[in-house]
Amino acid sequence: MRRKTRVDRGPKGCEEAPAPLASPISWDDLSSEEQTALKRMNRGPGHVISQPVGERLVALGLAVERHNGIGISRQGRELVITVLLSAREGTRTEHDAS
Repeated sequence: MRRKTRVDRGPKGCEEAPAPLASPISWDDLSSEEQTALKRMNRGPGHVISQPVGERLVALGLAVERHNGIGISRQGRELVITVLLSAREGTRTEHDAS
């Protein structure tokens, strides 16, 4: 068995759980409160979100629990960036069509 290298582990203190094996989440599957929370988390730490919203985002694999609170996951960041870029370009993406 191979030891995990620094690259395999990710940044120190930022141990993310693997994303759940679920169908892709569409932006339209999220409530406006969940969408706002994801956009704020994408800007960086320090944003307070309600516990129910945080728990749902974690359950969907869009956020992860960290030692300093809930943070956005890679899947969540990818969804937010895709939506923001598509809005800028005026197009809809596969995430929107799901």
